[in-house]
Amino acid sequence: MITVIVCGLVAMLAWSLFSRRLQRWHVTGPVALVGCGIAVGFFFADQIMLGLDTDIAEPIVELILAVLLFVDATEVRGGYLGGQHGLVARLLGIALPLSLVLAVLVGIPLLGIPVLDAPSLAITALVALVVVPVDFAPAANFLRDRVIPRRLRNALAVESGYADAIRAPIFAFLLVIAESPDESHTLWELLGHAVPDIVFAVVAGAGVGALAGVLARVALRRGWVQLHGLRISAVLIPIVTYAVAVGLHGNGFVAAFIAGITYRLIRARGTATERERHEVALREELSLIESVGELASLLMWFVFGTVVSVVFLLAVDWSLILYGLLALTLLRSIPVQLSMLGSGLHFRERSALGFMGPRGTSTIVFGLLAFNAIETTDAVIVLYAMVVTVLASVILHGLFGTLISRGIVGRRAEAVEARDDAV
Repeated sequence: MITVIVCGLVAMLAWSLFSRRLQRWHVTGPVALVGCGIAVGFFFADQIMLGLDTDIAEPIVELILAVLLFVDATEVRGGYLGGQHGLVARLLGIALPLSLVLAVLVGIPLLGIPVLDAPSLAITALVALVVVPVDFAPAANFLRDRVIPRRLRNALAVESGYADAIRAPIFAFLLVIAESPDESHTLWELLGHAVPDIVFAVVAGAGVGALAGVLARVALRRGWVQLHGLRISAVLIPIVTYAVAVGLHGNGFVAAFIAGITYRLIRARGTATERERHEVALREELSLIESVGELASLLMWFVFGTVVSVVFLLAVDWSLILYGLLALTLLRSIPVQLSMLGSGLHFRERSALGFMGPRGTSTIVFGLLAFNAIETTDAVIVLYAMVVTVLASVILHGLFGTLISRGIVGRRAEAVEARDDAV
C-alpha cells in the first residue's frame, strides 16, 4: 500500500504542475487522477481490496466529504436554502424520493438480488441510496460557472448538502435490516435514527459555524488575528464541526454543510458596502481550505481509480452497467422534470437541473460503508454499482459537463446572471 500511496502523490504532483494545460483540454482533476488510479490499480489489486475493508478507510473519506461540503456551502448565498425555497423543496421533497423509488423498482430486475425477503429488498434499497443523491466533487466548476444562473447553482448546492440528511438515517436503518435478517424492525426505529441525526446535525453545524464566525469578526476588529490565522481556522471549522456532530450522534456531513452557510452569513453581514468588503476578505480566508479540499479530493479520486481497476478485473455485468447509467440519467432527469412542473422554470432550466446531477464523494462514502457492512456476496454488487455510476459521472460531468450544461441553458442564462448580479 505504501507504493500505491507514493504513486498517488506523484500523480497529484504532476496534475498540480500541468493542471492549467490539462484543463484547456477539459481534463479535470478527478478525470486525471481516476485515470492514474486505474493504471496503478491493476498492479496492486489484492492490496487495494484489503485496504478498502478496514476501519480507517471510512473516516478518512468521510472527513474529506465534510471538508468539501463546507467549501460548497460557502458558495451558497441567500441563507440556509440559498434563497430558493421553492426549488429546494421540490428537489428534496419530490425529485429525490421519486428518484429513490424508481431506482429501487429498476434495481429489482437489474441488480440480480432476489427480492424474496426484507433483507434482500433492503440491500436493493441500499444500492439506490448509494447511487441516486448528487454530489459536485467531480464537477465543482458547476457551482462557480457564471453562465449557469445563480438560482440553479444555489438550489443544486443546497440539494447536494441536505440530501444526506434524508439519506443517512434511512441508510443506517436499512443497513441494520441487511445485517440482522432474523430480527424484526419497525418504522419507529427509523424515526429514532432520523430525528436525533438531523437535530444534532443542525445544532452542531449552526453552533460551531456561528461561534467561529463571531470570533473571527471580533478578532479582526480588535486586531488579534492575521490572515494566515483565519485561513487555518477555516480549515479546522469543518473538521471540528464533523467531530462534534458525530460525538452527539448527529450527521457530520449535514453539520459541516450548515456550518459553512452559517459561517458565511456571520462573516458577510452588514451594510451593502460592508458586505462587499467582507466578501473579498472571505475569499482570502477560504483560499487555504479550498486548496486543502482540492488536495484531499484528488487523493480520493486516485484511490477511487484503483478501486475501478479492481472492479474491471471482475466479470462484465451489463445489467449493473445499465443500472448505473440509468441512475445517472433518466432516474434523475425524469423526477426533476416532474417535480419542476408549475415552478415557473423554463424548459431549458429544468433540463439543466436534471442533467447537473454528478455523483462523487458522497456516493463513494456510502458505497464503502455498505461494502464493508454487508458480509454476503451482495457487497460486490454494491461496489460494482457505485463504481459504474461514479466513473460514468466523472466522464460525463467531469469531461463534458460544462460544455453540455452551457449548451442546455443557452445564452439566455448570461442575461439572467447579469440581472441577478445587478440586484
